[in-house]
Amino acid sequence: MNSACSGPLTRAVMRHSKGVLVALVTVTLASASATAVDFQTSDPLRAFVHGEYTLGSDYFINGVGDTVLLRCLLPTPEHSFEGIALSERSIWGNRGGDWEVFRKISAGTFVYVGTRQIANTACLESCRSEQYVSTGRCTWRRGWPQQS
Repeated sequence: MNSACSGPLTRAVMRHSKGVLVALVTVTLASASATAVDFQTSDPLRAFVHGEYTLGSDYFINGVGDTVLLRCLLPTPEHSFEGIALSERSIWGNRGGDWEVFRKISAGTFVYVGTRQIANTACLESCRSEQYVSTGRCTWRRGWPQQS
């Protein structure tokens, strides 16, 4: 370090700047996680399809109108809470992909938990997205959709 930058004032400013940077990073991370944790909805599917919160993965690569929506109902005995997990087919590889998970907090209200993996997809149900986009409803069918 050259002598112009090594005085007591410079060292004090640098120490203070490091503290400010750490505080800024901490606040930013806390804000990001608070946003995800605090998002509540009465309709997780609508929130997922219409991007009402920051999605945790690259869903809807080909848009929302021509894909297959995926759902798993999460019962408490098999998971640590009652809830719902949603995904869509365009991001799935060999029967694996991310899920957007919502925890039920009261009758009719869900809170967004985050993006997760679900190891057992025996709970899987599917629905064509164009049905949901045009009617606001899905006719859920057990299992993977048949290829057409």
